[in-house]
Amino acid sequence: MTQIDAVLSVTGEAQITGSDGRTWRTAYPDLETARESVHATAVATAAEIDAPVHLKISEPAGEQRLLVHGNGEFAVDAPYGSAGPSGFDASLGVPPAPAHAPAHASPSIDPAAVAPAFPSHAPSFEPASFEPASFEPAPFEAPAFEPASFERAAATPAPPTHAPAAASASAREAAAAPIREEARDGARDDARSEAPLRERRRRPTAADFAASRPAVPQSPAREGWQGAVNTLSGGALRLAPGEREMTRREWRASVQRGLAGHKCVVFVNLKGGASKTTSCYLTAATLGRVRGGNVLAWDNNENKGTLGDRAMQASHDHTAADLLANIDRFAQPSNAHELVNYVRAQGENKFHVLASQNQAGDKEVIDGSAFVQLHTVLRQFYHLALVDTGNASTAGTWQAAVEIADEIVLVAMNKEDSSKTLAATVDTLVDMGFADKLSRGILLVTQPALPSKNRKARATANEERLARIRDHFGHYVRQIVVAPHDEALDDGADIIFENLAPETQEAYLEATAAIVDGL
Repeated sequence: MTQIDAVLSVTGEAQITGSDGRTWRTAYPDLETARESVHATAVATAAEIDAPVHLKISEPAGEQRLLVHGNGEFAVDAPYGSAGPSGFDASLGVPPAPAHAPAHASPSIDPAAVAPAFPSHAPSFEPASFEPASFEPAPFEAPAFEPASFERAAATPAPPTHAPAAASASAREAAAAPIREEARDGARDDARSEAPLRERRRRPTAADFAASRPAVPQSPAREGWQGAVNTLSGGALRLAPGEREMTRREWRASVQRGLAGHKCVVFVNLKGGASKTTSCYLTAATLGRVRGGNVLAWDNNENKGTLGDRAMQASHDHTAADLLANIDRFAQPSNAHELVNYVRAQGENKFHVLASQNQAGDKEVIDGSAFVQLHTVLRQFYHLALVDTGNASTAGTWQAAVEIADEIVLVAMNKEDSSKTLAATVDTLVDMGFADKLSRGILLVTQPALPSKNRKARATANEERLARIRDHFGHYVRQIVVAPHDEALDDGADIIFENLAPETQEAYLEATAAIVDGL
């Protein structure tokens, strides 16, 4: 038979467990409302399954067991004399009325005709050992226990064989009243005893005090017309920053946020020429200029990549392959100063570049296990590693990089072939089980140059394609950032951050902030 167990607190919280073992919790305004709602739930369940439901209600004042029927009728389903909530004694057979009686409830019964309903297994007692007033049911009091609209059928359950044939209504009332009053007093005592505990829980902590500190006033504007006025006034005016400057400050704050340990970010698209290398370099430069610290941009192409070609050159031409050959020297952090012979410092950009092998070929020089070996050593020296990947998802080095990465950055040009290949790349990543990791990442889209002819038509086509890109990849990533076309990046030569348009620098600040937010 279906069983419903309900545990109620004096404050109205309820934990309800069904026959299938599932448990749910909810809260009501008070204990009475919780009790009535649980009873109504049992009636509705019995009506739905067309069978009686065992209902057990436990609360501070005691325990109540009922056998509830779908028509609203119920019988006591508990050992003789067990105490129920709000002074209800199971031996009296007077359960509390539900707050929401079913619409099909029958007319109310005559209180004087109610006799106790006991389960068939109730113990047998000698009649002589009982006084009539000690166990007779109290008359049913509709005003005290149920709404006026709740009516039950006039049915008289058979009394137990050991009950006297007749008992006065006054005797029944005399027996029931002290028990109900005692239980109510006990419930009030429990409520009073719990009150200090609830108040202690509400007392603020040191963290609450710290959070209540007023926001630190923003420093005066340094950009826009507000910044120009502040500068021209020689400090006499201190105009607040505008909305755009405030947004840039928020991005900078995100980039400068502390991170727990080493983090690795990979830039992926299985198509070449999708701006992976440029995006990796400019993100590293933004991190170095805004955040500082130890940042590494790592060309992890399975053959020959171009990150080393577009970066500032060093006094050596060593690559990741050379570092791998001498990796044992860096098992000890004390040899960190020797890394300068393998990486390339990027001046004011304040990060290092680790180039891939400098000769093209059809064989992997660094495989997946070698990448893991290099990463295990390099993570000791760099807080952030940005990895520029190759174009083959079957390459061990590509798979190892995606596996190790804390975040995946999708990269594409706003072109049909680039975005189509990126969609296939996403399918590959999902098939490999990296959907969750993708959802923490972003998509960085770079706008293409507009031709001199049909400029307006091409711009319209680009906007339509960008809308498709947003619609498709928005299902996979957390954020999409669009970088404008910049002529300073067209020739494929060294990337010089200072030559970038302000709009490009701002786009990469936004993208970098979004990447750090995902870490």
